[in-house]
Amino acid sequence: MPAAGRRRSAQARRRPAGLSRELPIWIEPGLPASFAPRAEAFAVSLAEALPLGWHSVHVDAPEQASVRLWRASGSTGALTLAERILVPVASHWNLVRGITSEALGGLLNGTIADWQALGSPEPLPVELVSLRNGGRELSGAAHEASDPQSCARLLVTRPGSLALVERAELEPTMRVLWLDGHDPLDLSADDLAGAGLVERLVVEGSDALQGIIQEVAAQLPRQALEPTFTIAVAGDIILGRTVHRIMERSGDWAAPFRAVAPLLAGADLTVADLECALTSSFAPPDDPFTMRFMTFPQAVEGLLLAGIDAVSLANNHSMDFGAQGMRDTLATLEAHRIAHCGIGETLEAARRPALLDVAGTTIALLGYDGISAAWYGAGEDWPGTAPLAVEYVIEDVSAAAGLADIVIPFFHWGIEYTLVPTEEQRRIARAAIDAGATLVLGSHPHWLQGFEFYRGKPMFYSLGNFAFDQEWSLETKQGVILRLHFSGARLLTFSLEPVMIEDYHRPRPAHDQERVVMLQRIRSSSLELLASAGG
Repeated sequence: MPAAGRRRSAQARRRPAGLSRELPIWIEPGLPASFAPRAEAFAVSLAEALPLGWHSVHVDAPEQASVRLWRASGSTGALTLAERILVPVASHWNLVRGITSEALGGLLNGTIADWQALGSPEPLPVELVSLRNGGRELSGAAHEASDPQSCARLLVTRPGSLALVERAELEPTMRVLWLDGHDPLDLSADDLAGAGLVERLVVEGSDALQGIIQEVAAQLPRQALEPTFTIAVAGDIILGRTVHRIMERSGDWAAPFRAVAPLLAGADLTVADLECALTSSFAPPDDPFTMRFMTFPQAVEGLLLAGIDAVSLANNHSMDFGAQGMRDTLATLEAHRIAHCGIGETLEAARRPALLDVAGTTIALLGYDGISAAWYGAGEDWPGTAPLAVEYVIEDVSAAAGLADIVIPFFHWGIEYTLVPTEEQRRIARAAIDAGATLVLGSHPHWLQGFEFYRGKPMFYSLGNFAFDQEWSLETKQGVILRLHFSGARLLTFSLEPVMIEDYHRPRPAHDQERVVMLQRIRSSSLELLASAGG
């Protein structure tokens, strides 16, 4: 027992026998689930710290209490025991990227009744969702959800929905709305308090009780907080052909990435699909239309500028220059500490995951070639890519789940220039999730495709082109950066940041109208998947 507590106990023992003292405590009814246990723990600890002969009693009205525990949303001067941060969430099918604090107030009080007033390209009535646990209860709500999971399911089917959810309780099927030009997941509690998105569990009492209140509060275990981090993912990067010629002619080996480097390098981990050899053992093909892609090792400067930490090489161009091209590529990547997966000297090596650590969380990245494994695939004693075979995926993902907290397979698959993945792709993606994958990534079609959820986990079928020279159609110039937000091993949510490829080599952030067009295409593909899944 602390010294102050021992002194109080000793003093209490000298009091006349039979003298009993009561300390009335009031705890606000209906506290959020994230507050209620901590309030009760404080009350129990306070009772245990009272001098002999004293005991606490719970009362029904705050004015009857000497100690009060309640929920506050503003500054009170009272001692804070816990806090919860709320964020506004909408459906992934709602194309409004963000709102202002003022607009949030209008949405919640009903003065803004349609998302079109905030930039939606089509009419979309606002439907408030009141969240009983893990969020905020809203008056006048169109829907009520008992927990974040039921809220998440509602957002999939009700595109106009809006809820306020605790940041720690987010689900991947929720899309966090930007607030005042910032991602709320990047903001502190102080930043969000002004928008009324921070609630605190506070305790207050008379001046005579401040010492014991402070002492008991200091002994409570700290709120457990998992480390949070982001993973950024880009689609197909081909630094050969026209892209190579532009870099060589300009003498700028990082040219493809200069406009998007801040978006990629700002993540804690950045991943992409690299579809070319980095080699000086060969001369670049003279044919301007060649389908064999290579560039010189100096092009790694662009990967470094963009903060790319890992690449999948399981694709139909990483072996265009044979085993020597592969070895040169791996040597360059390893010399610059860029991890790789999906290729190797043997089948075993090609199937081996790249293991990365972020904030104490281990991530396993696997790569599979579903396009060229018949001629570029590795064997027991020859080099190549990891073939996309469902039995390999199940075995490898299951094994990786025993080594890592997060398992991400990156598939190179599908049919070029199509909007919707095949049923075979969907079957493989589900098998990966069943085996323990956290999510599924895909590339190769050269078009953006949709995503869907299976067992609450997202599967992204094609992120489109990224650094590429296919300027002959709008669709082949479109791509996205996928941003994944994690808390420890748990995927909280994700966002898509559209990019437009220009000048035959350089992606840049999409303008507003370009962004809307790309997200509409992704939504169209995704809703077709949802409909065919019976959702």
